[in-house]
Amino acid sequence: MHIVDFRLQCSPIGSFLGSKYGGMEKAKYQFIGGRTHGKDGFDEDFARTHALLNNIQNAIAVSHNKKDMLLDEQSVRFARNIFEKRVSLTNSTVRLFKAYLYNHKEHAVPDSPTASRRTVYLEDLENPHGSHTVGTGEELKMDDETANWPVDSQYSDDLATIKAFYKAVPLRVYDENNKFVEPENVNKALCNAIAEIHFTLHHLYLPKNLPPQDSFRANIEQILILQRGKTTTSIYTSDPRAGPASTTKATHHTPPPTEAPPSKRLHTEEQTATKGKEKEHD
Repeated sequence: MHIVDFRLQCSPIGSFLGSKYGGMEKAKYQFIGGRTHGKDGFDEDFARTHALLNNIQNAIAVSHNKKDMLLDEQSVRFARNIFEKRVSLTNSTVRLFKAYLYNHKEHAVPDSPTASRRTVYLEDLENPHGSHTVGTGEELKMDDETANWPVDSQYSDDLATIKAFYKAVPLRVYDENNKFVEPENVNKALCNAIAEIHFTLHHLYLPKNLPPQDSFRANIEQILILQRGKTTTSIYTSDPRAGPASTTKATHHTPPPTEAPPSKRLHTEEQTATKGKEKEHD
């Protein structure tokens, strides 16, 4: 499948646009896969995959509105959450959890930004006066992946807000030599690449939406890069005073004919003159 550069959001922050649009814990890796344009016969594979996904959607969907996965007949949207919850608290432990946060501020997970932003384990709730360890006796600590998650400095506070309760999960991307692609390099590696994409299909029916709709997701499991995309460079310089960009080689328009055809008005006048001469001869 061809991974297009449009809406390619597989950096360490993915689709995250800022705290005013929601917390970083909701950020997703996402990209659009399309036809390979005749490369190595993969077009047929894409057509079969798209048709199969469409049939599955039609068989599962409750409503007539099928959203989020098949954008059109030429593309499929893939996505996956960047962050996963460290622990899931049931409703019955919420009040106990709040009390724990208030009374045990000194037991924040190392590298947590504040005492109220940390991982809490069920063992600690059940035994609040015991040692701050898991069942194996291992001391609690922030995992290296999340602690060193490579976000730009402008997003460091957003990460600090969630990292005690959510862990960062790198996207499984491997290059042509089956080597793991580090999170900060994924976007560049996937841009316009031909890749084998492993995914699972997720479905959610939303009856309260108006109108009701079915949301589908091709959830990314693994990406194997088969062929890197060609890097494209802009013909426009950063300095507008350097002169106009040359578009001679970049043009894709049909060239004009060597001799322009006569206008419709001129052609009409010639026909009128010819008819006048024929009447004179008569």
